[in-house]
Amino acid sequence: MLPKRNFSRTARTLALLATLCTATPSLAQSYFKDDFSWGYNSGIWNARSGNNGSPFGCDFQPSMITPSSHGITLGVNSGQCAELRTKSLLPYGRIQGALKTGNAPGTVSSIFTYTSWYDVPGRPWQEIDIEFLPTLGNVVHTNIIYQPQGGTYESWEQDIDLGQFGLNITQDLVNIGFNWQSGRIDWFVYDAWGNYQTIRTVYRDNGDGYIASNEIPQYAWPSDPTRLMINHWHGDNSQQALYFPGEYFWQNTWAYYDYIEYAPH
Repeated sequence: MLPKRNFSRTARTLALLATLCTATPSLAQSYFKDDFSWGYNSGIWNARSGNNGSPFGCDFQPSMITPSSHGITLGVNSGQCAELRTKSLLPYGRIQGALKTGNAPGTVSSIFTYTSWYDVPGRPWQEIDIEFLPTLGNVVHTNIIYQPQGGTYESWEQDIDLGQFGLNITQDLVNIGFNWQSGRIDWFVYDAWGNYQTIRTVYRDNGDGYIASNEIPQYAWPSDPTRLMINHWHGDNSQQALYFPGEYFWQNTWAYYDYIEYAPH
């Protein structure tokens, strides 16, 4: 497990979705699967434009999203990157996708949920992460983040080696996701032989006065409807970025997403 990231929590929170509308968005509860045939479904997704500020070293640009007959590529170059986020907020559900990434240190490609006071005034920052950082090697970085507005940042991070499942994120199309429920979250992959494998499980604390290593305090449990997001970006080589996502060497790189699927509970 990585230690808590040592860059400014407030800056990252503000940076992550600085352009989110503060008006209460619509709540979608229906199943969708976007296989990104000749681009993304504009009824589901918004393409981000703008800069998140340090430690992000790039502007999110819709032009960095490249369509194909099946799947999209989110590009990264020196100063430009790409992000999609759902227009609607989603309740508990199963989220999965398939992706393959380049191998440029200092970059991140991800599938994650995010909501905060940008969506609803007074709402805490809540996030569930799947992230791939070439700086860390052939692992998936899993995380839950919680921070009340103006309060203390907390995270529960764990890195999981994909090699034990016969997978390599830079060579294989990795089918991965998480099942987000009111009392537990299961991250999973389909291994090289097509078998479903649970790779991490965390539980909502049951209130018995003891919080185990695989439990999240009740107050921090991600429970509010949330946006689903995918992005690919590079750090700015500041002190914060050198810790996460690592040093960036000005390489052009890519992350290919074959599909994203959401099924509500």
